[in-house]
Amino acid sequence: MTHDLVVSNGTVVSPEQGTFDADVAADGDAIAAVATPGSLSGEREIDASGKHVLPGAIDPHTHHGIYRGLEADAETESRSGLVGGVTTIGNYFRRPDSYREIMDEYFAAAEDNYYHDYFFSLGLLSYDHIEEIPYIVDELGITSFKWYMNYKYVAPEKFGVDCEMRDDWGDAFIQALAEQEVSTTLGHHSENVEITSARGDNPYLDVETDEEGEYRDYDALVEQFPGYAEAQSMTASGSLARQHGYDDDFYAVHISSGQTADELAMLHDAGWNITGETCTHYLALTSDECDERHNVNPPVRSKEDQETLWERVADGTISCIGTDHCANLAEDKIGEDVPDSLPGFPSTATMLPLVLSAGVHEDRISLERAVEVTATDTAKAFDLYPKKGSIRTGTDADLTIVDLDETKTVTPELLQSAADYSPYEGREVTGWPTHTVVRGEVAYENGEVVGEQGRGTHIDRPIAAD
Repeated sequence: MTHDLVVSNGTVVSPEQGTFDADVAADGDAIAAVATPGSLSGEREIDASGKHVLPGAIDPHTHHGIYRGLEADAETESRSGLVGGVTTIGNYFRRPDSYREIMDEYFAAAEDNYYHDYFFSLGLLSYDHIEEIPYIVDELGITSFKWYMNYKYVAPEKFGVDCEMRDDWGDAFIQALAEQEVSTTLGHHSENVEITSARGDNPYLDVETDEEGEYRDYDALVEQFPGYAEAQSMTASGSLARQHGYDDDFYAVHISSGQTADELAMLHDAGWNITGETCTHYLALTSDECDERHNVNPPVRSKEDQETLWERVADGTISCIGTDHCANLAEDKIGEDVPDSLPGFPSTATMLPLVLSAGVHEDRISLERAVEVTATDTAKAFDLYPKKGSIRTGTDADLTIVDLDETKTVTPELLQSAADYSPYEGREVTGWPTHTVVRGEVAYENGEVVGEQGRGTHIDRPIAAD
């Protein structure tokens, strides 16, 4: 039998089945066979000798459309993702408008432009949004949401909505999610805003702590957003979720602090089931090497925080790695000082290579664990599994073929994003994809994006059984 595509003679890495030499065949969108090396033939064959075949990477935490339109970001940032072996992204966005009224526009912009698959996660900002949850879940196939603790008091002024997002609002939010008939996921931006606002400028709360004209370096961000403010917020909101039997679906996004990671480990020991996510910038950078390019909330922290995060990735406390990716230009990003600079930076294309380089090659985690935190566990957290995050018959044929020994210097040109800089620019990174396959079609090979714009599709959840 001849298959549409065969990746032959590679070393498959599967958290469920181990690491083994095999051929992988695809027919149409799906994996058709995993078999003895050299036993399969295809219309198109890729020789993966000496390389590793991984499930396509999933970046669960992006912000396409935040600084540019979604139509533009969907095209350029999915092209960039392919360079790094990413075959699926989760995109967070929040709007004050009724999602019932505006989502057709977003689906249309996405459908025409994504090179890889995607799913949406919606930030809810009002009681009106909470009332729309059944429609969002049942009609739109969106089952993941976000609670922004940093907007706790500022939602009326910043977004023009009708409420402050205090704990009583969060309580209603969690109860509405817990009442859905299908599994949902609540992303949580953990930040005690009373603490962070008292330690830095906050125009919404009329708090000003810095003298005019004083240059503020990266330490100003770290001081304003201390790790314990993140840890306290995660624990408090996680406890609220637990009271409603919802901690299984509580997802702490972008954990930056070793304190938070250690707190999460203690909660797991006590029987809590909160899922933790960290981002590559917390694993690959330290605050003493950061400048205006690296403004992000929460900020990059110390070497000690970094090593604790790696330990918690290794021991299973932190299950997922994302990027908080957004595309912006350096001329827009760089401000008068670090806090004045635009928050957020591009990262999706470097997610998997950085995990391989700083994690696997530096013996912090195994290759199997790298696959779990960049694909399999993420698919499980967002109810995409086994359609995504797995290499087995019947699942989507999303594959990343990696040369673990290939070293490249990070440049904007390499990453092919709309952004003209990278927070990792100039860094030597070892472990890069040679090919990225999206649902059975080669979308990236040997430095070139060869996929079809608009081939990416929205992943409706819950996933329908075959």
